[in-house]
Parts: sequence; C-alpha cells; structure tokens
Amino acid sequence: MDGVIRVFLVGGNEAMREELHQMLSSEEGVIVVGEGALAEAKKVSPDVILMLADDRVPGMNVIDTTRAISETQLPAKVILITKNTNQYLVSAIKAGAAGILPWNISRDELLSSIRKIHLWALGSSLSR
Repeated sequence: MDGVIRVFLVGGNEAMREELHQMLSSEEGVIVVGEGALAEAKKVSPDVILMLADDRVPGMNVIDTTRAISETQLPAKVILITKNTNQYLVSAIKAGAAGILPWNISRDELLSSIRKIHLWALGSSLSR
C-alpha cells in the first residue's frame, strides 16, 4: 500500500458518507479504510480522517471528536467538512484539525486538499 493515502470517514449521515466513499474510492492513490467511530479509526490507522459536520446528527460534537482524535496516538490528520465553515473555523483549528473545507467543495479540490495535508503530515513527521 505504499503511496496510498488511507482515509477514514467520521460523522455526517449515511448518505453523506456514502457519497464521499464512492467519490474517493474511484481515485487512484486513495483508499477509504473505514467509517464510523473513533474506536474504529484506531483499528485501521488512517492517514487522513474526514470529519463530516452535520447538525442533523444528534449527539455529534465535531469539535470534541476532533480534539479526541488529536489527543490519541493516531498520526492521522483531521479535515473537517461542513456546510458552515465560519461556525467551526477557529474552534476546529484549536482542537487540532489540519483543515476545514466547505461541504460543496469540488471533487478535485477535495482530493487536492487531502493530498496536500497528507504530504504536510509526512513532512512534519520526518522532521521530528
């Protein structure tokens, strides 16, 4: 799996996750390794976690979940995808998100962002 970016999906509703899963699965060099809760992410060691903020999902606090991911030993970088970037911007970055993107982002922009954040993470881990 060398050179493949391992992506895990957290949050949102089933339709949102399925749409992203299909979009990413068709892309060379990207594999969706799972979706669901933080405990599941720990089992598959993703490179990038896409956190889908959806206010319609009860009990989902994306900031607390992002913070929890950042505080684990997972090397994964969190990218928050939301309909309202202004609502989450400062608190998401403070909680450890590597990026925040609008839900209506194009496929190419999303893939570019995933790749850039993954490369940034690789570079920062090499400099430690």
